[in-house]
Amino acid sequence: MIKKVLSLLGKIALSAILLGYLLSRIEIGELHLFFRTLPLRTIGIVLLLGIINVGFQGLRFLYTCHRILPPFTAKQGFVAHFSGFLFRLVLPASIGEVGKTFLLPGTNKQRIYAFLMDAFFSVGALFFFFGIATYLLYPAMWYMLGFCFIFVVLFFIYRLLSKNSNFRKYIPEQVPYLKIGAMNILFTTLSFVAFIFQYWTILAPYGIRFFDQAKVCFFILGVGSIPLSFAGIGFSENAANYALKAFSVPSEAAVGTALFIFFVNVILPALVGVILLNFFSEIRYRHIRELVKKMISKEKK
Repeated sequence: MIKKVLSLLGKIALSAILLGYLLSRIEIGELHLFFRTLPLRTIGIVLLLGIINVGFQGLRFLYTCHRILPPFTAKQGFVAHFSGFLFRLVLPASIGEVGKTFLLPGTNKQRIYAFLMDAFFSVGALFFFFGIATYLLYPAMWYMLGFCFIFVVLFFIYRLLSKNSNFRKYIPEQVPYLKIGAMNILFTTLSFVAFIFQYWTILAPYGIRFFDQAKVCFFILGVGSIPLSFAGIGFSENAANYALKAFSVPSEAAVGTALFIFFVNVILPALVGVILLNFFSEIRYRHIRELVKKMISKEKK
């Protein structure tokens, strides 16, 4: 448990250092002016797109759970999905979002496998687009196209692990991989489209073409997924600042946009998760923490 906490603190420290370094190189007054001058219409559209983004993420996660876990109610699914944003921020290190599956019925084996299936296809889709976008932005980095084959790499890793008897006992029977994969990739792609439109809406005054904005957004998502910082903070903002300079976007606008969209897509859903866990869920946050502690203690044994 101490290692998990230290890992979390290390990620928070790295995020603070990266973000602090970036903020020290821009005019804070200009950043404040950027937030103050955001039109209410733009804010409203970005919030609506955030709801769409989070909604498609929820459909992806719940479809996967529907195919692997026992039947659950819409209320249970709603609470579990939004709680995932909270767990991503407060649960230690590698446990993270997997805690949301413990709000749904099923065995621990089914819950963990449902989370792994959801993460497998969504991460694979992200890295596929990330590899292409990075190459299109920076042709000299042709080797980044290797990320497009992450699905193949993960598949062969799975095949190797599935031959291990200890791993095989955790795999549920009769999992519809193709259906889960197709729907997961579809919903993931639609959530990406909503994310791109969020950036495009805020940065519309700079005349960035939608296709160019898409390349930048996939670059930001890919860099932000590096598991060394706290929820991607620091990496995402630096990536946005770096990539948007080519389109004559000031640092204050690039960083401000990244921070605002992070607030809309992560912090607000996490706050909803706090409310749902405390007032609408039969299982409370402390119960999840107890389950996490038990899992960690079993790992040590």
